[in-house]
Order: sequence, then C-alpha cells, then structure tokens
Amino acid sequence: MASVTQVRSLINLAIGSELGSYILPDGSTIPALWVRGSQQVPKDWTIDGIECVIDEVPEIRNAPTVSQATIFYIKWPISITSYDVDTTLNTVRELLFRWFPDIEDPTHVSQTDISYETLKVSIPDYSIKSELGINYG
Repeated sequence: MASVTQVRSLINLAIGSELGSYILPDGSTIPALWVRGSQQVPKDWTIDGIECVIDEVPEIRNAPTVSQATIFYIKWPISITSYDVDTTLNTVRELLFRWFPDIEDPTHVSQTDISYETLKVSIPDYSIKSELGINYG
C-alpha cells in the first residue's frame, strides 16, 4: 500500500501547478495541499484559490474471489474546492482524470450563491494498480 506521503506527491505532480495557497498569519504562503488527519487546516490560515485535501487514512474494501481468496481494494479520498469564484475546477478535473484514469466515485458540485465549487474523487491505491501493469505518470 502506498503511503499518504507518496499519494500527496503524486497529487502534487498532477495538479500542483493549479493549486492556490494557504496564507499564514505572518503573511507567508504555502501550497494549498493538505493531508487531513488528526489536524485540520488551522482556522487562522486563509485559503486563496484552489485547495486539495487528501484523507490521511485510505478507505479499504475487501472482495472475496471464487477461489475464496480475498482481494483488498484501497482508495484515497480527495476533495478539491475552488475558493475563487472566478476560477473553475475544469483544468484540475481534466488533469486528475489524465493522471489517474481509474478514478472512482467522482462527485462534482457546481458553484452556487451559497457554496463553492467542489470535486470529490477516490483514487485507487497506485501501488496495487502498478502491480497490475497500470503506469501512472
């Protein structure tokens, strides 16, 4: 199974150039790519542009086979939000689907007058898929 650090690195390669920034209280900035686990994005940080959040722990599902073996399916939940009302997620969505052609459960919610545009996807664990001959990147 891939580590969350490896998944974060792949996501950064795929869409990092499209991401916005977290603006820290001292005025400095860092890329808006966060791993959500025991800590959320600090409340005193501001988000500018597009943010990507990766769940620290993947979802795991098992499936029995005819031979009574069990196959584990591991997928990484990813949430992307555009906090800039003038910027859509079209380019990010396209890049993600090119880098990860086997994305599962895509859910796109358009911007409304009360919510930001969001995209939620699940990316199958690439280390398992690579063993099957699928090449990412």
